[in-house]
Amino acid sequence: MRLRKKPLRLVLHFAADTSKICSMSIAPFPLEKVFGSRTRVKIISLFTTGISRPYYVREIARAVNERLNAVRRELDILERIGMLTSYESKRRKYYAVQQHFIILQELTAIMQKIGPKVDDGLFKNIDKLGNIVFACATGMLTGRQDAPTDLLLIGDISEQKLKIFAARIEHQLGQELSYTPITLNEYQYRRNFNDMFLQQIFSGPYTVIINNLDQQLQPDKTHQQRVTSFQEV
Repeated sequence: MRLRKKPLRLVLHFAADTSKICSMSIAPFPLEKVFGSRTRVKIISLFTTGISRPYYVREIARAVNERLNAVRRELDILERIGMLTSYESKRRKYYAVQQHFIILQELTAIMQKIGPKVDDGLFKNIDKLGNIVFACATGMLTGRQDAPTDLLLIGDISEQKLKIFAARIEHQLGQELSYTPITLNEYQYRRNFNDMFLQQIFSGPYTVIINNLDQQLQPDKTHQQRVTSFQEV
């Protein structure tokens, strides 16, 4: 029995020595603070796979379909670890992603691959604007500064309805929205001639809202972010 105990003691001593070495290195990131609850995972998914914009608290609670108090608690935790930043405007508290967060890219990759789908709601009823075969968000909606537009729509679209729709989004975001509607024929023409406008849109991050394009007309998906559904009533 004594012979069996000696290897165990050696292992314990080695483990103790290893912990001392680890304590001398950079403190590990508190991962348990990131993936701590279902509500927190949903909030992370919203901020990393949805539209790149600030959200106010009640808006977040509706999007993740969780209790307001639970959402407030998780937002406070995510702000304390540095993922989110907050500010107040017009008696509302807004939260936004801290772009320099140490593991933001890794979290985004995880959520885009296996995270829960959380609909933003910003483009609710966009399919009511007409016969839309393709729509995507880019520009300020995906954190891009070099995109020629924020919202591209392809199909037969009512200009009057689109103006009202865009005005609602601008009111919700608190800033001007650049949008570009084109017909399917125009899209095909531009695509055949390697149009610079389309190249600029699809050469950087963009989020698909609606995609009913034929296979041969699909855009370059290299920079496509996770496809989300904004068409729920």
